[in-house]
Amino acid sequence: MKNSKYQIKFINTFKKQYLRIKNNPKFNQEEFNKVIEILSNNEVLPEKYKNHLLNPKSKRNLGMSYTK
Repeated sequence: MKNSKYQIKFINTFKKQYLRIKNNPKFNQEEFNKVIEILSNNEVLPEKYKNHLLNPKSKRNLGMSYTK
């Protein structure tokens, strides 16, 4: 993740979820790293990842408007 536009900072909630998911046999570390790198460079995710906002109040803009 060198030369990224954004710096990735893992919060405690993510760390706990990551520890749980990485033991899943379906988890693919290479795919995960690729997605993190795409997001850290502020690029649009490919269609197969189903790009969406995780939190409506998120500061990240995906070209969508959020209305209450």
